[in-house]
Amino acid sequence: MENFSFYENEILKNTIRSMILKDRVVNSFLIYGEKGLGKKTAADYISAALLCEKKNGTPCGECKSCKMILHKTHPDVIYAEPSGKSGNYKVDTLREIVENAPIMPNESRYKIYIIADMDNTLVPAQNALLKLIEEPPDHCIIILTAQSRTSLLPTIISRVISLSVHEVTSSSCEKALAEYGYNSKEIQKSVEILGGNIGKCKSYLENEDIVDAVTITKNITDAVITGDEYLILKEFSELAGAKPMTLMVLKLLCEVIRDAMSYNAGCGEKILISTYKSGAVRLSEQITNAKARKLYIVINKYIERINSNGNLSLALNSLCSEIKENL
Repeated sequence: MENFSFYENEILKNTIRSMILKDRVVNSFLIYGEKGLGKKTAADYISAALLCEKKNGTPCGECKSCKMILHKTHPDVIYAEPSGKSGNYKVDTLREIVENAPIMPNESRYKIYIIADMDNTLVPAQNALLKLIEEPPDHCIIILTAQSRTSLLPTIISRVISLSVHEVTSSSCEKALAEYGYNSKEIQKSVEILGGNIGKCKSYLENEDIVDAVTITKNITDAVITGDEYLILKEFSELAGAKPMTLMVLKLLCEVIRDAMSYNAGCGEKILISTYKSGAVRLSEQITNAKARKLYIVINKYIERINSNGNLSLALNSLCSEIKENL
């Protein structure tokens, strides 16, 4: 399997390869980037590169070590498990890692801990991990993942090597999706909507709710652009009683607004990440960044309100009113 199906991202790959070949491997990494870009795949790639029996800086995919990592069965690659409905890491979970870290690996040079999705990890839990990051045993490697570097404490960020993951080209994305057996028409449609984010394209192809959420998001965006208050109300009214779908739409809508602000700031289309990039560009032409920022804050406020089990119908009605006030 070529590069563990981890496409492009050559800066990350070359950095890891150089470290291994020069025997200058650091003990702590942070892989960051938008959801769906392959942060966990990158963590597996780094683990395999470090433990590969051929020791050439890249995983061969054929040796015993690489195969075990591919199948998530390597005894020296440990995946931390978050707890509870919120998906946070408990203090006790991370303390256990700190306590077990000094124990030597079973059969490899390194023992690797992968602690994924750190974005919502509370400060006490992060502090529990800090001691290990500050003074790791030589054989211990820690790989963290998060959507944003700002999710982690500055004391952690200053002690890790941060590596970002990026969207891939359309051709690489299509090739990756073809490996999962999707037909070419489905693949082309998903890439047209979501660009080179393999994870998001895969979710789109597997989940009909995401397809519906994308459609609703487009309709609301168009209604905001044209100032059609009736259509805004109509689209949100149809979400009443569907909390998961509502939250999905609101999060997608936030991405569109964020793209509009980025485009308005002169960042260009290449960095846009939403499901409706063309709509984001048109939105940027209709509202100022100040108004877009207010809309972004308003929508996030209602995401928190709905997550806190507030009345969905009332929340949606209030949201519509606030959106209209800010147009």
